[in-house]
Amino acid sequence: MPSRRRKGERPIDKSQFYRPYDNTHPVAHAIRTGSRWFLAWQFQYGFSDARLVKQLGMSPGRLRQLDQDAPVLLAEVDALAAAYGVQPSDIIASLPDPELLLKE
Repeated sequence: MPSRRRKGERPIDKSQFYRPYDNTHPVAHAIRTGSRWFLAWQFQYGFSDARLVKQLGMSPGRLRQLDQDAPVLLAEVDALAAAYGVQPSDIIASLPDPELLLKE
């Protein structure tokens, strides 16, 4: 598969943009103002459903389940964190109920 970069173009180091999740994080603000945790992350990082389906290997139906506050597997949290370039603990901290996280 060909690279999306142009000849001579250097990849962007996204780690310089990492911001730990806390009360001042934009996702936390979106959640406080009424967004669900899943959509808050998705919109913050500008990922379409199609991109998440392709990158994570999840079905579109599973994405909608997560949007409706279905329980989330730790492996799914890890995959989402890798896609967004954040730590899994950031996503876990944004869950509305800790009971939504399944370790299996």
